[in-house]
Amino acid sequence: MRRPITKSPFEDSVARLMNISVFSGFDPDKQEDVDMFRALYEKFTAEAYDDGDLIIKEGDEGHELFILSKGAIKIFRNTQFGDEIAIADLDDSFDVFFGEAALVDQEQRSATVRAIGPCEVLVLDGHDFVNFCQDYPRLGFYVYRQITKRMQQVIKRSYKDITTLYAALFREIEGSN
Repeated sequence: MRRPITKSPFEDSVARLMNISVFSGFDPDKQEDVDMFRALYEKFTAEAYDDGDLIIKEGDEGHELFILSKGAIKIFRNTQFGDEIAIADLDDSFDVFFGEAALVDQEQRSATVRAIGPCEVLVLDGHDFVNFCQDYPRLGFYVYRQITKRMQQVIKRSYKDITTLYAALFREIEGSN
């Protein structure tokens, strides 16, 4: 179950935040960038989840970006028959973020994310981020660009997977004649 918790101090989190690919590309030694990230960090809330708790549910409307602070998560999708297909198991040793498409739109979530053991996340509301971008358009532009790149990679991978599946199915059909 989703529980609000106290965030770590900014000084303890800034390096990790600036390492996450969607926010990387800024200089931690440049005061202007640090100040911008301090303002962004104020927009985040922190939440804790217990083992097995759903953080995001496929099909639900989404409006938040999540950054995994502590613990581990499992990402999976459901088939049209309701079977779960595991996409990834990730932990806090990676710079994990998810739900980033919600910063662009508030469409349905494309996957489910479940806590593996206790975990903590930082949460950025999409509406808060849009308001933040009015004051800090440089960071907003960069984040939107990174999200677009990531979505483009997903689309390319999907096209490749579809092509591979089509070719395998075609070969199977040809072989059974």
